[in-house]
Amino acid sequence: MIRKLDHMQEQKWFGFTEDKVFGWVMENKEFCKYLLQIILPEIKIESIDWLEKQKELNDYHRKQKDVRLDILVKDEGQRLYDVEMQVANNHDIGSRMRYYLSKLDSEYSLGKGKTYNDLKEAYIIFLCPFDPEGDVLLKYSAHTYLGQNRAKRLNDRAHKVIINSKGSFKGVSPDLQGLARLMNDEPVKLNRHFDYAQNKIKEINRDPKKRSIIMEYETKMLERERDAEEAGMKRGMQQGIKEGMSKGLNQGLTGNSRNNQKGHKKLP
Repeated sequence: MIRKLDHMQEQKWFGFTEDKVFGWVMENKEFCKYLLQIILPEIKIESIDWLEKQKELNDYHRKQKDVRLDILVKDEGQRLYDVEMQVANNHDIGSRMRYYLSKLDSEYSLGKGKTYNDLKEAYIIFLCPFDPEGDVLLKYSAHTYLGQNRAKRLNDRAHKVIINSKGSFKGVSPDLQGLARLMNDEPVKLNRHFDYAQNKIKEINRDPKKRSIIMEYETKMLERERDAEEAGMKRGMQQGIKEGMSKGLNQGLTGNSRNNQKGHKKLP
């Protein structure tokens, strides 16, 4: 029994920010609604109509990038929410949000026979266990403002929110602080919603089948990243060879031209 406990203690802990764990915890509509409400207290969410996790949006054009939305939600008011867990700081949050929003609009908001006025209110929410902007804020909000009048906001019905779990708790609601603590693998004693999340995470970590799924998934992600890096290096090498050959050819032509000029003497 002691050996079994020691083995369990040595096992890697999969917290809320782990991709699969995040999906399993968030698939509970009540908890998902609560999380959205504490992140966006300015709106009133009555209920969630549908929720999909790890939704693959594949492009018909193979050269374009595919995207997988972590948690995709639509509420009773037809508002769309994409909640993403971002654990790696690749310094591309703004560009990534722009791309995810474009996919959300094209796939779920603007169908055939619709006008731009039919675009749904859309919220892109990134949960980050790091500070992408460096201002130590727990919550960042981004909108489109007019360049000539920063007091006026463009009514594009697009909202971008970043939750930085490493940010300052000053002036932040206890609920939002609880979310940050949950992301940081710290205990949260606040309400039944966080009780559910923490119990669910413990349950997942105790389940050998779920642990196996997580580790298999992480291995696939590492392999995908490695393949992407190798493909990038190969493209870089090919481009370098191409540029080197082009540069060598130009230098050769230039050298030949100079030699021809030196070799060609005027007749007296």
